[in-house]
Amino acid sequence: MSSDETSPVSESELAGLLARKRARAARRLSLLLYHLDGVRTVQLAEGMSLVIGRDAPADVTVRDNSLSRQHATIELSGGQVWVEDLESTNGTRIDGERVEQRTLLPVGAELTLGAVVGLLHGDESGDGDLELVESHDRFARELSREVARARAMHRPLAVLMMRASDRSHAGRWLDAITVQLRDFDRVAFYSGGILEVLAPELDGEGAQKLAEAMRAAAASSAALTLGAATLPAHGTSALELLDSAREALLAASPDAPVQLAVSATSAVAQRSAMAGGEAARVSPDSPMARVYATIERVASSSIPVLIQGETGVGKEVVARAIHEHASSKRAAHPLVAVNCGAIPSELLESTLFGHEKGTFTGADARKKGVFESAAGGTVLLDEVGELPKDAQVKLLRVLESKTITRLGSTDEIAVDVRVLAATHRDLEAMCAAGTFREDLLYRLNAMTLHVPPLRERSAELDDLIERFVAAANVANDRRVVGLDEEADELLRRYSWPGNIRELKNAIERAVVIAPSDRIGVDDLPQRVRELASRQTPDVDDDAAGDAEAAAQPLNLKAELSRYEGELILRGLRAASWDRHEAARLLGLPLRTLHHKMRSHGIKRLAYERDGEG
Repeated sequence: MSSDETSPVSESELAGLLARKRARAARRLSLLLYHLDGVRTVQLAEGMSLVIGRDAPADVTVRDNSLSRQHATIELSGGQVWVEDLESTNGTRIDGERVEQRTLLPVGAELTLGAVVGLLHGDESGDGDLELVESHDRFARELSREVARARAMHRPLAVLMMRASDRSHAGRWLDAITVQLRDFDRVAFYSGGILEVLAPELDGEGAQKLAEAMRAAAASSAALTLGAATLPAHGTSALELLDSAREALLAASPDAPVQLAVSATSAVAQRSAMAGGEAARVSPDSPMARVYATIERVASSSIPVLIQGETGVGKEVVARAIHEHASSKRAAHPLVAVNCGAIPSELLESTLFGHEKGTFTGADARKKGVFESAAGGTVLLDEVGELPKDAQVKLLRVLESKTITRLGSTDEIAVDVRVLAATHRDLEAMCAAGTFREDLLYRLNAMTLHVPPLRERSAELDDLIERFVAAANVANDRRVVGLDEEADELLRRYSWPGNIRELKNAIERAVVIAPSDRIGVDDLPQRVRELASRQTPDVDDDAAGDAEAAAQPLNLKAELSRYEGELILRGLRAASWDRHEAARLLGLPLRTLHHKMRSHGIKRLAYERDGEG
């Protein structure tokens, strides 16, 4: 045999080579378990057999109620991974096929244990960042904190949601998109197939670029569609931004895979339009019946109406009901809504009153503002309490003269509109503090409507839940029929500080993640599960010191202390718990405010504090 000829390999040698190859591969095998609280990495070793389940004595525990206590075994033998179901309640599947006996799990196949998805990886590349994936509940808490920071510092931020066009599990493309994220970005599972990303300091353009980069990075694994919303353009609270990002995701398609949320000038009108018809669903004994009775009286006139109520109660719906009422002379004309807190201060005047071509960089053409666009109809100034003082002066002038002047022009243009204003703030307290003009308040509140919070409208819960479940079923191709008894009871005991918007967000996500055709307790937000069992009703904030002060002997010192605590709490509420703004409203140094908050025991609700998801 010549020296350059290759000696034949015997069957025993070939078997040895294959065994060594499998052993080398086995040293790099890991099972990634994706659940709604994050990702669990399980390193596998040759000869190892592990039990996966919900609780001990399982070797690998994942706190997910879709798992049995001892659900299945995973064994690495001869470089291959084998799965065996342990008579679990919800079953074990590989690529959708139920595991009835010991079955081979190939690399890349999708293992489903109840609602937990496992993917077998043949190497360790890209696994380092997976432990940073958060639960949705923790993500929502961090988003609330980041929104407060960004608003206080007048900085942007973006929320993105994404899913694969084929609805594959996010674990298949998670590695690819996390490579595009910065160290301070956050990523979480909204559901098994939907990821959500919090990207501080990104505006609309930055969010668009990030979305395109993540889509390109994941292209070899999945065709992604993405929706994005930014602060302040598409919302000024965590609930609004999540809502806007989700609506943008639903609007995305393979032909238009990246969608930004609708602009601030149309978002309010669009949301209220989607919630239309509420008046017909209100029972006569509901607190909302009084609101709609007042609408009957004021709809035919053109007087300004101030609509007050907590965030998320449906102030936009009330505004649309006034505008579209059968007796309204303006129903055939536009309702143009603008969120005053969502427009950067430098663009506010242009948004409201329009501008001439060349007035500023980017003003390539003349543009009508909100008041001109609503000619003959109605202008809704949502969150009017967020208007800066200089804009308040100009708005007052428009209300008095019924004319506007475009930015960059001196010509006055007559406008015929009805003005509705909405706010969750105490405008009278703001007037007393000098942050809102008293003469403007008098112009806006010729009639005041107070929209009661959801906790006072329990009779409406059934109808609202039914509508939100139905809409979420259509949007996500689900067949959820309702809530189980325990989940239904929890929803009724919870106080809904975020009101209808919070309920809508909770139901929509529950429909997406529910493993069966009924929403269970584990499908509800953590704050609902934790707070609903309390005996006392919860609201947006918790003045724990009030009860202590009231229990003291009735004397001047105690009464003054109680009154001081009430004033501080009122200031914090008026400032939406922005402590810098509250200190300014109260005329106190920030350090003094912090000291007095501690002495009175004033703090936020537990679910808004730091904590693990």
